[in-house]
Amino acid sequence: MARRQSRTDIASGAIIALTALAGVAVWSRLPAEVAIHFSASGTPDNYVSKPVGVVLMPALMLGTLIVLKGAFRYDPPDVPRVAATITVATMAFMSGIHGLVLAWNLGYPVPFDLVLVGSLVWAVGMVAYALKAEYVD
Repeated sequence: MARRQSRTDIASGAIIALTALAGVAVWSRLPAEVAIHFSASGTPDNYVSKPVGVVLMPALMLGTLIVLKGAFRYDPPDVPRVAATITVATMAFMSGIHGLVLAWNLGYPVPFDLVLVGSLVWAVGMVAYALKAEYVD
């Protein structure tokens, strides 16, 4: 009997698919070598070939989704919505990072100091959400 997909699985899968499609959509405008990692000052310090640059983040997202599903199956939170929220928020966060990397490679200015601050705010927000949902509500 086939297992029915949860809304979390569907949302996460859709985010991964849209992330992959974003890379395909801008493929012709990307340079042959794509910057995928940047120093705190916003200077690229790691490049990969265009195919790797387009596929890498969606592949990492899929791997992260599998790890999260396994972790939440092994040690489920007391409040089920916590697992769903963290899973979808993580997929959205990773997709956003991929979008910013693509934007930089297309020549758009990306304020990496704000990206760093935003990443920290997201991480603190996710931890605070999980703690509140699990221990306060």
